Amino acid sequence: MRMSRRVSALALMLSLASAALVFLPEQTAVACPAPCTTETPVVTDPDPKGDLSDKTAVDDIRTDTTSCSVYANGTGMGMYCNTFGAGDAKTLREKYGDQKFQQCRYSELPPTVEAPHNPNPDKGRFMLMTCLENIDFDTYNGGPNRTLSLSIVFVPFGTDTSDHHNGITNFLWNQIDRNKPMPVPLLVTRPNRTPLVGIPTFFTFQWLDPLSGTPMEETRNGGAYREVTAGDVIMRARATKVVINPQQEGIKSTTCLADSPYREGALPKNQPADACSIIFKRSSASARKYATKPIPANIKDAFYADVTVTWEVTFGEEGQPMRTLGDGFAMRMRQVLPVQEVQAPNQPPTVIY
Repeated sequence: MRMSRRVSALALMLSLASAALVFLPEQTAVACPAPCTTETPVVTDPDPKGDLSDKTAVDDIRTDTTSCSVYANGTGMGMYCNTFGAGDAKTLREKYGDQKFQQCRYSELPPTVEAPHNPNPDKGRFMLMTCLENIDFDTYNGGPNRTLSLSIVFVPFGTDTSDHHNGITNFLWNQIDRNKPMPVPLLVTRPNRTPLVGIPTFFTFQWLDPLSGTPMEETRNGGAYREVTAGDVIMRARATKVVINPQQEGIKSTTCLADSPYREGALPKNQPADACSIIFKRSSASARKYATKPIPANIKDAFYADVTVTWEVTFGEEGQPMRTLGDGFAMRMRQVLPVQEVQAPNQPPTVIY
């Protein structure tokens, strides 16, 4: 399936807490000559320009049974698909006569999608609108040029957003949507729970589901892993690297594999060459003095590190070669990182090499 060219953009606000999908559709009706008629949605968009980002990628894939638009960004990925039956000996027009076809359907925004700013909350709200377009009603199953367009639209209160059901609508709408947020890495330091000055601090990552806060069980081939399937189409995301930047003068950032190895109990010289580590030159008691980025007032005696995860996303038909979506997606967040002197009285039991 082709992503409708009327969809101008799918935008990402790259942050830990939110991702924004912003589509800018032109409202047009599907051609549906008599006796077939099409229901036309009534929507308005108070912010037609939106806030776009160049880090989001959208593509499409079509198989014998499934037609999908896929998207990914630094905080989530997903696909919107249609599966179509083979039809029968009658065309849609012959079979369904004068039935009205519901071109667009409304749904709540996915969990990983933050609604645009609503300047008129008393008049309506933002919803996800999905539309089937370019339907050929003189074919058995809608024709080869069917497209699926997605848009976040401002829907005035009182608008009918319910799904309508009749023969032609139920036949053409076999809607499958799959959306998943990317896992978020929690920095875990070794060999000490709190890093010490002058002693190598090694980092491993506990990958958490950002919606539930629980550890991810979906890992494969190292690093965090996400998979989304719809029909015979599959999407996969794998974290490839993590950059940890303490945002402190004189302390360099480090770039690590997402599945960075660490040998529990081994001396620093016996750790794998690609283990993730930093040697801190000073404690975080002076974090605010040497910070290269502002530290929030409620964070006391700790570095406030930038953590950036790069995700690789592929998609394709099950059992066939996979295609790469985009050229890598960055998830950015900040995490508290306290560092203490060796002799600090409140330091938990330590391992000093």
